[in-house]
This record gives sequence, structure tokens and C-alpha cells, in this order.
Amino acid sequence: TMHLTSVIVLLQWILLVHSYKILVFSPRHSQSINNFLGNIADSLVDAGHNVTTIIPIINPLLRDGTFKSKKIYVEMTEEVRKMTESINFHEQNIFDFDDYDVFEALEFGDYFCKWISAQCKGIFDEPGLMAKLIDEKFDVMFVENFETCGVALSHLIKPKALITSSSSFPLAYEYGEFGMDSALSYNPSFMTPYLNVNSMISRFWNVYAEVIFLLTWYESRNQITQIFRERYGDNYPGITEISSHAAYTFINSDPLIDYATPTLNRIHYIGGIGAREPKKLDENLDLLFTLRNKTILMSFGSVTMANRMPLGVKQNIVRTFARFPEVTFLWKYEKPEDDFAKSALSSTPNLHILSWTPQNDLLADYRLSAFITHSGMASTMETALRGKPGLFIPMMGDQYRNAGMMEKNGVGRFFDKRNLYDEEKFFQAVKDLLDNDSYRQNAERIAGMIRKKPFSAKERMIKYVEFAAEFGPSPSLRPHSIDMSWIAYYNADLILAFITVILISLFAFIRITHVLARKLFVVVKAKRE
Repeated sequence: TMHLTSVIVLLQWILLVHSYKILVFSPRHSQSINNFLGNIADSLVDAGHNVTTIIPIINPLLRDGTFKSKKIYVEMTEEVRKMTESINFHEQNIFDFDDYDVFEALEFGDYFCKWISAQCKGIFDEPGLMAKLIDEKFDVMFVENFETCGVALSHLIKPKALITSSSSFPLAYEYGEFGMDSALSYNPSFMTPYLNVNSMISRFWNVYAEVIFLLTWYESRNQITQIFRERYGDNYPGITEISSHAAYTFINSDPLIDYATPTLNRIHYIGGIGAREPKKLDENLDLLFTLRNKTILMSFGSVTMANRMPLGVKQNIVRTFARFPEVTFLWKYEKPEDDFAKSALSSTPNLHILSWTPQNDLLADYRLSAFITHSGMASTMETALRGKPGLFIPMMGDQYRNAGMMEKNGVGRFFDKRNLYDEEKFFQAVKDLLDNDSYRQNAERIAGMIRKKPFSAKERMIKYVEFAAEFGPSPSLRPHSIDMSWIAYYNADLILAFITVILISLFAFIRITHVLARKLFVVVKAKRE
């Protein structure tokens, strides 16, 4: 017994010696971001590290993404509470949101930035919180750059190493903050499903989408910076400057499915880290797979509420499903008790409505034939990991690019949400999903490639976090491009100087030729006379 006790004590001591103190900043305003950061936190706890997650509560309807780390909650301020109640998340109709409407996008961005800024101010009102975070002397701090309060806070907390991240692919400003090139001539923007690089019109719309995003989110970065400069002086660094000194940046995507774009040695792709190990289905769900030879799951995520979709769209969906009596359809529909759901169930025997679905577990079941999804990055990565073909129907934001990315890989097809108003188009899309076996073959091939990569996303993440905790950021990984103006970056000054020299030389040549020609003319004229 004494020997066993000694071994346990020794193991605990070894874990303690090799344990790093890690802070994760995870505001509760987006479930997908919560899950991404939460899985990072829990994976680091499993690796033996001391992880604390600070959770400013912005949307109380969301759940925490972490289950194993220590949690510090920052309760909603009164201003945030009023703004959150006015949004009324359960009643939002995301389906009709138009990302390309610049005025609608700017209105949304303005509201969001006020919302985030208000809760960021609330962090300073928590008694003793900032002093406690600074005194902890964290080895690593994790932040998500979409929400910039954590980025700004990191300069105060001063961890040994800052790790920035994107729960999707880098979005607009984030390219500059991470030191990457956005490469808009061939890299689709967040609202672009696919890009014809040989079409000037296609590239124009890609740049247009990027400009809308830049305009929409400029103020959020500006306001956060101003909050800190009002408190700590005008020399407080901005978001780009702080981010540029990060040890590493983690991207929730996978190069095996994403578009090929310029990257850096400090950028690491950890797509799929948010997908937990699948569990066995409960008896009721398992029974649904025995009803027919094929089963399709349809879910539009946690933001797009299916019950809030336009009635005509919902009716077209049900009528389309009824045209495939040999297929069982599982539809995540948030209010199965409403009149529409009751009517749909009574008229469509092959339809089963579920208020909630264990999506990851369902996708992992070999009996699931296909997935109809809104193309959020978490759902997109789960689709790729589980090797399922999909019909990708983006609703907003980065979902358009995700959908195009999956179509490019041949694992399904992009479907414009506006075409859900057309029953025949939706029917043909579902039919193609079922009949085209190449989607399944490509999906299984990609899933196999991801499974057999030399290092899993979790292994890569843990190793680089531990490396950053031990050594801090490396100046060699910080590109000089971050400190350059766009004129210097694109060599516009050199090009302008070259053009100027050419023009001056051409002008001088013309002038000299003109003078010589006149003199020659005078000489010739004199000889003739």
C-alpha cells in the first residue's frame, strides 16, 4: 500500500511539474465559438494542465463550451441585459437576413459592437478580477479574434505567450492581425461560396463582400481599443499590434478541405478539435434508423431556428420529403409542439421532428445516408470528419464559403437558401444528393485522409501550446509585413518610381528627338537654299 501511495504521489508531482497555467477567454455570445474554445480548454485539462476559462455572459441562452476547466463568470451588466432582451434570440428569423445588404449588415455590426463593448467594460467592474488575473501569471492566454475584448485584455494580463485563434477561417481584419495575406484575387471571402478567378465580375463580388465585412466590423475593433485607451492612455496598443506578437494562431479548419491560401509557420490548422468522441445512440434514435434503408438528417444549427423559417419554405421542405417515401428524414425543429410541426408529422409518415439532436453522434452512425446543413464551420468539420455527403444551405456569414468549400471537394453541393421557395429545385437537389454516389466516395476518402494525418488536431494543439508555454513567442515567426504600409507591402512605391522613370525617359526621348528633328530640318532647309 505504501508503495502504491508513493507511486501516486510521484505521478502527481510529475504532473504538477509539467503543468502549465492557461487562461481561455470565452465570452458566451456564440455557441460555435464557445464549443471551439471549450474543447481546447478541456483537451488541455486532459493533458494535465491547469486551465481557467473566463466567461463574460452576453447571451444567457447559450451553454458553456468547457466542462473540465475552472470557470470565472462575469455576469451581464444592466446595459447588456437590456440589449440581449431586445434582440430576443428565440424569435429571430435568420433565414431572411441578407448579408449583401450593406445597410442591414452595418446595422447588425453596429448593434453587435455596442453589445460586446458594453460587456467588455463590465469586466473592469468585477471587484478584484483584473488584479487576480494579472497576479496568476499565466503561461498562455487563448483568445478568439472575432471578439476582440480578450485580445486587448491580454496586454494587461501579460501571459508568457498569447495564442490567437479563429473558430472559422480568418475573417477580413484577422488576416492582417494574424500576418496573413487575404489573397482576394483567388481566395473566396467569407460570403463567397466559390470564386471564378478568370472572371472580373466574380472577383468584383468577392472584393465587395470583403469590403462589407470590413465596414461592418471596423467599429467593434475601434470601440474596444478606445475603451482601453480611455483607461490606460493613448499609447495602449491596438488589436493588430497585440495580435501580431502572438506565439501562434490556431484556425478551426483543415487544409485538406479548405481553399489553398498563403500561410505562415506560426499558423496551425486544428479543424475538427470541436468534435467530441461520438456516443452510442439512445434506443429511440436507434429505432429510427431501422425504419427504412436510407436516413437523412437536416439541421440548421443553433442560430437559425427552423420554426421561425417562412411558412412557404417549411411547406416546400415537407412536400419534398414526402416525395421520397423510401427515405427517413430527421429534422431538427425547435418547436415540435407547434401547429405546423403537428400537421407535418400527420401528413408525412417518413418525417420525424426532433427538438434537439446529438448531431455528432448521428453523423458518426454508418447508417446515416446524408446531411442537410446550414454549413456552420463546426457542422462542416463534423461532416468531413464523419465522411458524410451533404447538401449545404448557408444562412449567413462564413457559411457561404464553407458550403462552396465542400462543393469544391465533391462531397455534396451548395444550395442557395432562396431556392427553398422553389419546391422542384429543392427536390432535385435532394435527389442528386441521394443518387450521386461520388459524393459519398469523396466524403469517405476525405474522412480517411483526416483520420490518418501524422498528427491529429488535438495533438498538434497541445504540443504547440506546451511549446509556447515553455519558450514564449519567437520573433522569427512574426512577419515584417505587419509593420509595413500597403504601399510598401505591394511595392507600389517601387512600381510608381519605375513608371515615373519610364515616363521621364520617354518624355526626354521625345523632347530630344523633337529638338534634333528641328535642327535637322533647319540644316536641310539651309542647304537647299
